[in-house]
Amino acid sequence: MSTRPSTMITHPLRAGPVIVLLSLIYAFGALGIALPVHSHFILLTPLTLVASLLLTLAFHPGSRTRLWGYIALCYMVGFAAEAVGTETGLIFGDYTYGHVLGPRLWHTPLVIGVNWALLLYCLNVVVQRLLPGASWPLRGLAGAVLMVALDVLIEPVAIHHEMWTWAEVSVPLSNYLGWFVVALPLSLLFHYLFTALRNPVAIAVALLLTGFFAVLNLV
Repeated sequence: MSTRPSTMITHPLRAGPVIVLLSLIYAFGALGIALPVHSHFILLTPLTLVASLLLTLAFHPGSRTRLWGYIALCYMVGFAAEAVGTETGLIFGDYTYGHVLGPRLWHTPLVIGVNWALLLYCLNVVVQRLLPGASWPLRGLAGAVLMVALDVLIEPVAIHHEMWTWAEVSVPLSNYLGWFVVALPLSLLFHYLFTALRNPVAIAVALLLTGFFAVLNLV
């Protein structure tokens, strides 16, 4: 049995209003992009990602030092992997980012690291909810699988709205393998560092992101 401290702590703030706010943001976002309300509406994507991450982390129970260290690592690893990918075609395949995701460094949007941190945190909180009795290695594997599954939904939407483009006609298998390889050690680390997390906002964001991309895949 693990001797690491549990992080089952009740947060003093109320998650309900925050979840309602995020639900409205994602609902209007999906409508605004699908209709489309305005050609520049999708440019709000980076702001939505940053807001989602900050609101999610505000409800994290337990050590803030450990949390911010983990989030910083996710950002750096995610951004570095994407930068190597765009510069060399390694890891994910040959792709290029458009202007939708905002300012870029080494042809890579700065906000892409936020995306990695947000997805890794939220999806692995979901894993802890779904697999409460599983070992941390099994949970880490499940987290990496969920990351790849969500990317399957993300890719068609991102390509259609010119967030990024692939040199190949279809998304290469190397992209999904790359996502798994990058996500696996970070997911394993999550479950080694944190146990029994209860963050309702993280679960809500995971569901909202899944619904958001599922809806946009249908329109």
